[in-house]
Amino acid sequence: MRFFNDPKEILEQTTLVDRFVSYVQIDTTSNEKSEACPSTEEQWVLARKLVEELQALGLEGAAVDDNCYVTGSLPASHTDATTVVGLIAHLDTSPAAPGKNVRPVFHEKYDGSTVVLKDGVTIAPDDNPTLLECIGDTLITSDGTTLLGADDKAGVAEIMTVLSYYKDHPQLAHPAIKVGFTPDEEIGRGSDKFPIDTFGADVAFTLDGTHPGEINIETFNADSAFVTFTGVSTHPGTAKGKLVNAMRYLATFIDRLPAEVSPECTEDREGFIHPVDLDGTASKCRCHLILRDFDEDKLAALGKTVAAIARDIETEEPRVKVQVEIKRSYPNMYQFLKEKPEILEKLQEAVRQTGLKPQLVPIRGGTDGANLTRKGLPCPNIFTGGMNYHGPTEWISTRAMGLSVCTVLNLMTLYAK
Repeated sequence: MRFFNDPKEILEQTTLVDRFVSYVQIDTTSNEKSEACPSTEEQWVLARKLVEELQALGLEGAAVDDNCYVTGSLPASHTDATTVVGLIAHLDTSPAAPGKNVRPVFHEKYDGSTVVLKDGVTIAPDDNPTLLECIGDTLITSDGTTLLGADDKAGVAEIMTVLSYYKDHPQLAHPAIKVGFTPDEEIGRGSDKFPIDTFGADVAFTLDGTHPGEINIETFNADSAFVTFTGVSTHPGTAKGKLVNAMRYLATFIDRLPAEVSPECTEDREGFIHPVDLDGTASKCRCHLILRDFDEDKLAALGKTVAAIARDIETEEPRVKVQVEIKRSYPNMYQFLKEKPEILEKLQEAVRQTGLKPQLVPIRGGTDGANLTRKGLPCPNIFTGGMNYHGPTEWISTRAMGLSVCTVLNLMTLYAK
């Protein structure tokens, strides 16, 4: 068996970085307000490009379905490899920051100083201590006006590079590999229409993590809360004693959310309530909040807090009507993965063979793997090397990308035994 621990070898022998750069320049921002699948037409552009590349790499059945899910199969290198392994990443980028006209900037031989981008955007070691682990590396950022898109086009590029490496090195042992690229993960829909029944994997891994060495078998439990305020509309010129402005009461609702359970005040295993979107008029408006906690009971308590604040406002002003709807987004996948310790054992060994110390970190977020695991496809998460997702300070080290590819190659070697 051969294991991989030299990211420089990967960078020199593959087109990993070129692939990544070509992918991030395609705008694939998802849109939560769209009911379509995918939520934006631009995701089709990357999907079709990947199908062409998968076909060129010789994958069987490479195609994109009517919902923009890209799949393909690489047969096992030998008949003794009985486990079928899936590799999954997502096409879309977060709507939290602009994803159009991404211009990747290379910072070669990084020296440990503050990275200065356009519009006063800086990436400083004081706020990003991981930068100091990357002295001498080549870093890639955006120009500061957009996000970079390493979430998750780094994962896409790394999976494609693994497949390309097997094409160039047919002597290497690997199991049957199923590839899946999903739309709309950033808006919580990535697994909704995933063709899990026909995908055919026994176990899968998302490449959607961050720091080298990190692996994730635990996510938040996640709910979405939608709070709708309906007031009384009338002409503002004759509104005294009649008008009930729904927007004012929505503002009161947000002001009463407990600050101590906001994302900016929590860390580690602490949950939060986070308003993410507002829309509407003075007569009717709506707020979308995301609720997160690793513990189901604590998550339920957050939902009760939201409902209680809404009820208090309705009591204080009976003319305003408040509707609260809470929907499940994804579960903590640990409740399912803890029953399959052999998966984590292989993943940790793959990281060790890369020369890194495995770091088992709970995700303060989610991946497609959470819902896929709930649906019966065990799906832990692997690091990609990307940092500072969802904003213009996003960055990635090419060395870290190479380490991710090494980890996946090692994992496939273990599953080929």
